Amino acid sequence: HYYYVLRRVCTRGRAPASVSSPGAGKVPPTGFLLCTMSSLFLCAAVGAVAVLLARSFMAPLYDLLIVKMTAQWYATVLCRLQPKAKLLDIGIGTGTALVRNADAVRSRQLEVVGVDYEASYIRRAAAMVSSAGLSDRIKVHCRSIYDDLTDLRLNGQQFDAAYFSGSLTLMPDPPEALRAASRLVVPGGPIYITQTFQNVRSPIMEHVKPLLRMLTTVDFGVVTYHSQVAKIVASAGLRIVDDQPVEGSINTRFQTARIIEVRTV
Repeated sequence: HYYYVLRRVCTRGRAPASVSSPGAGKVPPTGFLLCTMSSLFLCAAVGAVAVLLARSFMAPLYDLLIVKMTAQWYATVLCRLQPKAKLLDIGIGTGTALVRNADAVRSRQLEVVGVDYEASYIRRAAAMVSSAGLSDRIKVHCRSIYDDLTDLRLNGQQFDAAYFSGSLTLMPDPPEALRAASRLVVPGGPIYITQTFQNVRSPIMEHVKPLLRMLTTVDFGVVTYHSQVAKIVASAGLRIVDDQPVEGSINTRFQTARIIEVRTV
């Protein structure tokens, strides 16, 4: 119905096709203006609905796209922690990857505090943790690593370790994020980073990867090359003590998922 009315407005006053006159077939100024404004309004409305739908399905889409891979990353990190360790999970997302490692959390008696700045992720994470019966082991908060997180310490104690699961280079200032994490961890405690790093330069990926958020609502960040990691860590005043591929995850000539352990200098 809307299209029919819009078509009538845009063609009002148009001379029959068989009439030969200078103005035949032209849209009058008023009709043209109404047609243009209506088209812009329709495009804006469709765009707004698309954004709302995308936001509504953001958390499930996040799980669909990356959890299979990140669950393996969590497994690799959790097995490195000491029993009864207190872990600060920075960029916990929906918590699904961590919950898939529930057996490791329980058997090692780990305590995890997860933070993420995306409210929809935290809502889903809280539901996931509760449904898995892990509320006594995992706490989630809608906070940023750049906030003062001292109030999140368990029993007022420093965390034994911190973890960035594919989240470090999503931060506006990765070195400062590392410094902030190091202040919350016991002196000399490990900070783990897992992420897929590009091994060879790819101008196409450099342009495409930042645009993926527009298509999926999931922030994949920008392309980060493995050669850049050392500079990020050094800028934070930390040092790399271990850097190797994540077993069972992506590892090709072009990109590799790596686990990197850093500590204070």
